[in-house]
Amino acid sequence: MKNKQRLMPAKAVLLFVLLPLIIALTPFITCSAQTLDATKAPSKGKAYSLKIRKGDYWIGGGLGLSGSVAPMGQYIGTAAQLSAKGGYHIIDKLSVGVSLTAGISISDKKSKGIYTRGISMLVGPIVQYMIPLSKTFFLAPIVGATWGPISVKSMTSLPGQPEQYVKIKGHAFCQLAGIGPFFEVIPEKASFGAQILVSSLQQTTTLHSNGSEIPNSKVKDDKSGPALNIEFRLHF
Repeated sequence: MKNKQRLMPAKAVLLFVLLPLIIALTPFITCSAQTLDATKAPSKGKAYSLKIRKGDYWIGGGLGLSGSVAPMGQYIGTAAQLSAKGGYHIIDKLSVGVSLTAGISISDKKSKGIYTRGISMLVGPIVQYMIPLSKTFFLAPIVGATWGPISVKSMTSLPGQPEQYVKIKGHAFCQLAGIGPFFEVIPEKASFGAQILVSSLQQTTTLHSNGSEIPNSKVKDDKSGPALNIEFRLHF
């Protein structure tokens, strides 16, 4: 007589043994996974918070001091400048923008027959890169070029003689390059700093008297010198 009892398949036996074991070990597996997640190092974030990433803008204004060149070949010392700048970050930390500079220079030594007052308005493109040295401290190299009109009033009389002046009109072209420190003074919003610059200035001017240009009076000047610009900026 044949035995009709069937043995349980091996796969069923294995499942029957492993299933309770898996259920019993589930809390430990979950706990281990959570422990691994908790000890996993967080992703490293940006070291700075100032808005200088791709797509950010900045605008700024400042006061500058630079060497000044008067037409007729006279170097008249220091000139004060008010500047406005703005830029757009085409990639992180690198921006392109525009600079507008209004300058005034005065040399007043009438006792020696020297008086020169010059006014200029120069505008042009700039390129700047921000180098983070810490979370709030940056170095900002910059290059640029500006162009615009200039107007000068210059004394022509000798010392002790009745004062006489001529008007000098023309245009100037200036190239500049420099670097300086900037500090984040309002988190993510504003920075303040200074840039030490080297500028090269070319001027082409003509003399004017009684409202008319004097023939054959064109003069070209080409001078280089240091400059310092102190600036406050908003970033957004």
